[in-house]
Amino acid sequence: MDENELIESLSDFLETNGEVKIIGEDKNITIQSADDNPAYAYVSNTHKRFENSTEAIEWAVEQFDGAENIEEWE
Repeated sequence: MDENELIESLSDFLETNGEVKIIGEDKNITIQSADDNPAYAYVSNTHKRFENSTEAIEWAVEQFDGAENIEEWE
């Protein structure tokens, strides 16, 4: 799966489930929906805020230095 396909899949997963945990060799990032906050839609476990799921996932992929460094997600 290329990076754009992974971003789309993870964004869809996040929108559907309200949370995604992305796991790499030495890093774990969790992003959750923030339904109770009108200022932003999603928030990471590092307290970074996002307006939409694609923005959140693109940021997460950057934190792993690319999709190839993401081992799994749930």
